[in-house]
Amino acid sequence: MAIFFSVIVGAISTSPVPIIQKTFDKIFVEKDYFMLKVIPLALIALYIVKAILTYAQNLIIFGISWELVVKFRGKLFAHIHALPLEFFEDNETGQLMSRINNDVAIMQSTVTRMMKEILQNSVMMIGLLIWVFYLKWDWAVMALIIFPITIIPVSNIARKLRHFSKKGQEILGNINATILESFSGIKIVRSFGMEPREIEKFRLHNESYLKVMKKNVKYVEITSPFLEVLGVISAAFILWYGGNQVLNEEISQGTFLAFIVALFMMYAPIRILFKAYTNIQTALAGAERVFAILDQDAEKMQEGQVELQDVKDGIEFKNVSFRYPSRSTMILNDINLSVKKSEIIAIVGMSGAGKTTLVDLLFRFFDATSGTILIDGKIIQDYKLDSLRKQLALVTQETFLFNDTIWNNISFGCERKSTYDEIMEAAKAAHVDYFVSTLDDGYETLIGERGVKLSGGQRQRIAIARAILRNAPILVLDEATSALDSESEKLVQDALHNLMEHRTSFVIAHRLSTIKHANRIIVLDKGQIVESGTHESLLASSGLYQKYYEMQIIDVEDNSKGIEDSN
Repeated sequence: MAIFFSVIVGAISTSPVPIIQKTFDKIFVEKDYFMLKVIPLALIALYIVKAILTYAQNLIIFGISWELVVKFRGKLFAHIHALPLEFFEDNETGQLMSRINNDVAIMQSTVTRMMKEILQNSVMMIGLLIWVFYLKWDWAVMALIIFPITIIPVSNIARKLRHFSKKGQEILGNINATILESFSGIKIVRSFGMEPREIEKFRLHNESYLKVMKKNVKYVEITSPFLEVLGVISAAFILWYGGNQVLNEEISQGTFLAFIVALFMMYAPIRILFKAYTNIQTALAGAERVFAILDQDAEKMQEGQVELQDVKDGIEFKNVSFRYPSRSTMILNDINLSVKKSEIIAIVGMSGAGKTTLVDLLFRFFDATSGTILIDGKIIQDYKLDSLRKQLALVTQETFLFNDTIWNNISFGCERKSTYDEIMEAAKAAHVDYFVSTLDDGYETLIGERGVKLSGGQRQRIAIARAILRNAPILVLDEATSALDSESEKLVQDALHNLMEHRTSFVIAHRLSTIKHANRIIVLDKGQIVESGTHESLLASSGLYQKYYEMQIIDVEDNSKGIEDSN
């Protein structure tokens, strides 16, 4: 449909040329006053029709282009969600935002504008080209022979534009990353008085972008005057050469004027098409960055066919070893661990021992490099991935909340529609109601980006309420109480104790005082289980666990003494 309108509009745009050629002699030689009245009215009518068709064309082209861009942006967003976790470790969030927003927007802008210009001006140029060759093919060859010379310089300009556009998009990604990091960490920035450093960092990126864009503009804008000069040289030659033939009465005045008008009309679409070609390089630079992501393989996880409904027996790790694809060293080495249903397993160890990696394997964020993990006697790869993750609930040390209400943050993660009573029960179990009652808007309070309007303890209690509402049979608590003050910790520990009674629980903790009541504690060191037992038995064994415990007691005593001395 868009092409049809372009053909019509292009035809109307070129229509004055044959009219001029056929009527010039009749009007001025035969003194036809009637035609002199008709022609202006006909031109007005033609351009009214052209205006209507141009409007319809724009509606269609812009509508189609926006639909394509929205679908393309959605596809890119969905594809990024399907990529492995290593991808997010290697790519900044700001850069990904730039590709989804800026790169796709540049593609849309260029495609929308260029589609219209290329279609319309191509039709116009072809019509005019046919017409000038029909009028005087030898003049047409002489007039247009100069344009093949422009192919080499325009191609060089296009290559430079592509390079600068790509570089500009990369810098724009750095700008987005700087903004995201600076605003997300605004408390740290201000507490260390680093506002000048962040402003300077932004200024350098901003000025780099300005320099690249100035070079980009220089090459974009050079094409039009370059082609215009060549066009004038060609037209001047035809005026001199053709004018001599008219004076010598070798050709009529009407044909000469019709050719000159058509020639001048043709230079405009040629210039626009050349400029469109250079502008397309900007879109190609954005497309390269977008397709660089789309071409990456989605996360390849063996998808099972078995639906995991519940955990009946327990979980078993058999000779499990793991290393990240980008690293050469093993994170976990030959882990053997059997966990019964409803058992509470605490995992302790120094930073980097592999505690979080061990529970990440349960979610299949990664698959074990070697060995197997079984749930109810079946390896987890046999289960459907979505059904496996539905049986798991996670509360992490780094609590992530959405810029939404407290109510919606608690209900997030529960696929079915939760009832009012269920959400309130989860909130009370995590003692969220303890502080919500003091808020003017209660559970409808907007908590800001990442929950910035709440304290660390309040954010963590909302995350725990979210896990409680999910009601999954396997619970993973990764430093879930680390951000709580003493009063909040006691309240939440009571809630978690009741919550874990009927669930298979993995509790990662640095504060050993919080895991005394675990059924079993395993100690990880350099990716291996070096100790296993209850709190009392591990203290009696005088091993690594006792060392950790004594270090924490000394730290607590030193801190208490420091506070007393300061008073």
